[in-house]
Amino acid sequence: MATTDPPTTIRPDAFPDFFTVGRRSGTRQDLAGREFLTHCPPDLPPRHRILALLGITDKDDLASPSEDGWFVSDFYLFHYLLSPKSPRPPNQIWLTCEDPSTLVRKYHEYIHGDPNGDRRAVLDGERLPDILEAGNVRVVPRKVLLERYLSTLREQVAEAARCEEHLVLLLFGHGTSAHGIEVGDSILRMKDLRHLLQPTSSTTIFTTSCYSGGWLVRPGINQQQLNTTSITASGEDNESSSWAISESAGRASGSLAASAVLRCLIDAEDETQERTEDPTYIEFSKSVYDCVKDIGSLGNSQRIYFSAENDEWETSYQPRLGLPLTSYNDKWLSLRHIPPSTSSPSSTRSPEPAKTGGRRLKRLKYLAEEYFAAKPGPNEAAPNIGLHNCLRSVLNGATYSEQKVDSLTETTAYRLGAMYEADYLREQIGLKFPSIFGMETPLAQIENQSRNPDLYTQTWRLLLKREICTTPIGIRLHFPKPLQYLTIALVESSTSWEMIQDQVEAMASKKKAWSRFIYKAWMGNRVARDEGVMKSRRAFLEACKKLRY
Repeated sequence: MATTDPPTTIRPDAFPDFFTVGRRSGTRQDLAGREFLTHCPPDLPPRHRILALLGITDKDDLASPSEDGWFVSDFYLFHYLLSPKSPRPPNQIWLTCEDPSTLVRKYHEYIHGDPNGDRRAVLDGERLPDILEAGNVRVVPRKVLLERYLSTLREQVAEAARCEEHLVLLLFGHGTSAHGIEVGDSILRMKDLRHLLQPTSSTTIFTTSCYSGGWLVRPGINQQQLNTTSITASGEDNESSSWAISESAGRASGSLAASAVLRCLIDAEDETQERTEDPTYIEFSKSVYDCVKDIGSLGNSQRIYFSAENDEWETSYQPRLGLPLTSYNDKWLSLRHIPPSTSSPSSTRSPEPAKTGGRRLKRLKYLAEEYFAAKPGPNEAAPNIGLHNCLRSVLNGATYSEQKVDSLTETTAYRLGAMYEADYLREQIGLKFPSIFGMETPLAQIENQSRNPDLYTQTWRLLLKREICTTPIGIRLHFPKPLQYLTIALVESSTSWEMIQDQVEAMASKKKAWSRFIYKAWMGNRVARDEGVMKSRRAFLEACKKLRY
């Protein structure tokens, strides 16, 4: 028999790291002191229209489950959950530049869930026929993926308005520190979406990209808010995380955020069957927040941001999310079960001693050992998953192509150089603070425990604006530790915002000399490895020998 409980409320600012962002100013202050009902009378969800995007590519095998494949796991998890068996609606489009058939042939399976608990196969030979039969996965070339997405979005926005449907946008791909998302060979920026989304259309956005919380905060003076209902897997100054890397197969099985949303959809469905009222969107958001926190050390560093279109937090969660009615639990349980990993996650294991190899490989092993000794951040952080897996494989005796080894070497050298740069700048301005080497920088946790978390975000933005920590051309993913380290060092060593501003300007001045040195060394190394230069060098030496004798 259904039960009726007395009304309860949630006050978002009672939880320091529960990030509900208002649509008026793009800050938490919009909701300060406000309380919202956790349940409301049931309401039928609107008709929906889904446009999903998988931005990662398989260039250099990056779509492998041991590298960027966890985005693939998120994409196909939701493709299965949100596609009704019959009839298949024409209002779902899932865009990618990687053919699922090719991925299955090459990597066999993609899984989702806790490596030490419940995991399911979301893309494999068993699921592939149904995916292809759905006919809503569109594979386009990498170079035009962003262009095709934006043109498709323009069409779907118009169709959603014409048919009075709720538009649901799912975005899976690496985020940039400037709040973009990698899409094929290009970058999707917030202004692209803001330009296309009509102010009157009901829209929900879910993304697992790093720094995606920046889409919800105020982007700048006189810039329009993105007035959508949104769930982003990270804040504006931190990264998203996957599940822990499995010991058995060395792969990441989807994002923590995607699993938390699924868990809460299942729980909300169960609750609506037992009560006469539905959970409100604020209750659903709080449930996702609690679910991630329960995951443990990984969840504690995850900062999920939430917004509600027009700040309507007390709307029933189903109309607010705009997702189709479906039995999420039954669907999840119908996927093929993957046994739990038999050992502890690889993140707790030290790399084995390096084995012998060619000169290139030996250099990479040396750099990898120095890199891991510097505590570069958790293996499960989105920018680290692929690199850390490859470096650990190399240290354990694996080999890669010459091109892959060179790419790994260049990325590892850049990250080590970025840490040396941060230490150099701190020393040059006389900042009394421990060295970056050997120091972990859990910026999200430090901000959560701080009495003035906004000062950390403000400092991070200033460092980013002044480009104190730069990423050389040719390096794909931003390395967050140096920027996070300097943010913490500045805030904890300063007595005022004005003092922080002066110190950042001093860093900017000192950086000019460092940049000239690094640029020469970087370019000199590239020139020295150039085949044409090497051939000319040999010819020059031979000519010298002839002259000598």
